[in-house]
Amino acid sequence: MVDSLVFVAVESFLISLVVCLLVLPSYIRKAKQVSITGLDIHKPNVPAIAECGGVILILAYLIGLFFFIPFIGDMLNADTLNAEIIGTAATVLLAAFVGFIDDIYETRWRIKVLTPLLGGIPLAVLRLARPTLQTPFGILDFTKSGPLGLAGEIFFFIILLPVVVTACANAVNMFAGLNGLEAGSCAIMALALLALAVRENKPEGYIILTPFLGALLAFLFFNKYPSKIFPGDVGTFGMGAVIACAAILADLERAAFIMFIPYMINAVLFFIGKLKRVPPPREAQMNPDGTLPAPSIWSLRSIILRIHPMKEKTLVYTMLLIVALFAVAGTLAYGA
Repeated sequence: MVDSLVFVAVESFLISLVVCLLVLPSYIRKAKQVSITGLDIHKPNVPAIAECGGVILILAYLIGLFFFIPFIGDMLNADTLNAEIIGTAATVLLAAFVGFIDDIYETRWRIKVLTPLLGGIPLAVLRLARPTLQTPFGILDFTKSGPLGLAGEIFFFIILLPVVVTACANAVNMFAGLNGLEAGSCAIMALALLALAVRENKPEGYIILTPFLGALLAFLFFNKYPSKIFPGDVGTFGMGAVIACAAILADLERAAFIMFIPYMINAVLFFIGKLKRVPPPREAQMNPDGTLPAPSIWSLRSIILRIHPMKEKTLVYTMLLIVALFAVAGTLAYGA
């Protein structure tokens, strides 16, 4: 049964890959026709690039994800897996919808940070029977008896899980701004978590991650330098939500926590910069020599650029390498 599920996972990967590859070119043309575009300020002529491509990314992902449902009916835990597929889809859709609203109305960053909490509701329902969380420092158990235990469970389901979803969604969003960076970094984390899910025999993990990886790789084909499509907040929020669902439902939180360290560093710097009213670096055009500016130190990107000036493509590869190193460290947290 496990072997057949792996075969279905490969098919799911290919379905998401092909759907995204086939639909994105038409979306790019139509988006430009109706002016759903954003300026790529890190290019000499500041071209207008099709925006909100995350809509197609998430669509392709969900088609691949739902492909699993007819094929897991004979498994002993089929009901649980079906519920987790539907719950993951609900979480990702809610997070992506919040991102889509932000793409349209350009909400304030305080609202953008808090609204993805809605996406954590389906995930909290799925974990009602398992109020535990793996961390690099051990397992946090919120099932202690007595009033303290009840308070812990309420904290876990009402606050902690929604916060995890919104943290992942916002962390990916704040990391964005360079051609191929957000899709490439999420693909690296998805691949590392997928390898762990297979090794640890966590079917939830590879059910969630294989179609995601297929959609990401197809999207990256158009999003890599020089980009023809931007994901928008609908894409970055959706990507972060998928990673959160995979980590929590497959009990891989410890690995995900380590993998997100570069994102967390970037987010902390981002918030400090916001409090100091310093513009984020993606709002500044490139230097005359083609290197990217570092007008402040309030992002991981700017710190790298302060150490060594780089052009966009080199900077993307550098940041992807950092993400890959932490992805390896996250997998090693479960043993070599």
